[in-house]
Amino acid sequence: MIKIKAQSSLLIAAFNAVMLLCYNYTFWQHIPNSYVVPLAVLLFSIYYAALTLVNFKYTLKPVLLFLLCVACPSAYFMDSYGFIFSTQTVQTTTGTNAREIWEVLNFKLLPYLLLGVVFAIIIIKIKLRYPKFKFVLLHFFIALSLIFVNIALFSKSYSVFLRNNKPARYYLNPLRPIYASAKYYVTHLSYQNKGVNFTILDPTPQRTQPQSKPRLIVLVLGESDRAANHSLNSYSRNTDPLLRARTDIYSFTDFYSCGTETSLSVPCMFSNLGREHYNYVTGRYTENVLDLLQKSQVQVLWRDNDGGCQNVCNRVPTEDFNKAQIKPFCNGFECHDEVLLHNMQDYISNNIGDKLIVLHKKGNHGPAYYKRYPAKFEQFGPVCKARELKSCMSQEIINAYDNILLYNDYFLDQLIKQLEANQDQYQTAMIYVSDHGESLGEKSIYLHALPYWMAPKEQIHIPFIFWASKDFVVNRQHIAEIKHQTWSHDNLFHTLLGLYDIESSVYVADLDIFS
Repeated sequence: MIKIKAQSSLLIAAFNAVMLLCYNYTFWQHIPNSYVVPLAVLLFSIYYAALTLVNFKYTLKPVLLFLLCVACPSAYFMDSYGFIFSTQTVQTTTGTNAREIWEVLNFKLLPYLLLGVVFAIIIIKIKLRYPKFKFVLLHFFIALSLIFVNIALFSKSYSVFLRNNKPARYYLNPLRPIYASAKYYVTHLSYQNKGVNFTILDPTPQRTQPQSKPRLIVLVLGESDRAANHSLNSYSRNTDPLLRARTDIYSFTDFYSCGTETSLSVPCMFSNLGREHYNYVTGRYTENVLDLLQKSQVQVLWRDNDGGCQNVCNRVPTEDFNKAQIKPFCNGFECHDEVLLHNMQDYISNNIGDKLIVLHKKGNHGPAYYKRYPAKFEQFGPVCKARELKSCMSQEIINAYDNILLYNDYFLDQLIKQLEANQDQYQTAMIYVSDHGESLGEKSIYLHALPYWMAPKEQIHIPFIFWASKDFVVNRQHIAEIKHQTWSHDNLFHTLLGLYDIESSVYVADLDIFS
């Protein structure tokens, strides 16, 4: 067997070339042609200088293998879904379950893995000759000089580039995934080594006035549902036929999410911090609106079919349907969202009093949209059934997505009928709101989780739908007047307190939608 021998510096140079040419396709797609050559030289020099610092016998190969392990899957997700790496997306990934990961994998991952395996074998098998320390320093300073010369020659061009192409840095592989992961650890996980005190928002929230009948409100929490595809919001397709047939439905047409992924949006919308001030650590260790409602003698129940409540329901009763085996809603792997209505009447009928039920739907979770609804709701076709959305026609993706909305329309209509059947015992109401929106291929972007500042409208413009029984005490004229105004998740905390007439030191009437 022939043993390959080479200078370690040559391996570093070859590795850099492979990274820039094979694992940064999406990055180069975001770079104007006039910047490609100088930027390639600059990045090559930066990588070379950095790797020269570990150009020693027991450090170089492990570092190269680690970078390769990061670059392979990162390139796949960037190239296939337009996925970018930020602290938020890293947080989302850590909370993703095996089923969700499986749905975004397909055979196009194989070339990335095979290429990575080939490079890994070469790195492991090659016999390297390492330079003396003085030559390591020499190579480092040569690379450093090239960096300074490059920046000096193209500084004006780079300043223009950085102003006009900010998103490009999110696709730099493997630097961006490593940076985002490290930042996530420092800012979001380091609190585990500190004593973080739990913040009590209000020890004694109370009802301001008694009602003739207790209130039963069901908050339906959608997943990846964007406002643009709802016919209630003037979408050309009738994706809300049952709700549109009602005269007591209020659709808020300009409503926005707190974030672009579940792990951020869900806890944020139940918090009083608001999008501008919310962060993972503070939100995790601060009371939310469910805590205040429960302390005000409102019975709270969280029913989940979407992988968990992101710590929001930690202190209230919960029911988990993610692994339920209830026919005909479940197929052994997952359940359609109707499972959330299963036996809900038992809870409603028991111990009559003020109640809030949160139904956390799987909703429009992609990319396997066609799995999110029963076959009888497939009215728009053909639908995309490929694991990689880019391999489908745009209309096929939209068809599958819109079929979910037909199922959602049926789900909400069934829920309203159940609430109507309980009007003798309760004043009843329903709120439907999504956690965030979804990109369906616009500008070659799919799914969600882009940083908020660069997220397209499709990922943050979400539906907010309200229904209430005739005797539910709420100003309907006011709702009709303000339903086209701009609202967001920031309003939900105060709106829920207002709907139950809760008096609290943290309640802000101006943020209560129905105030």
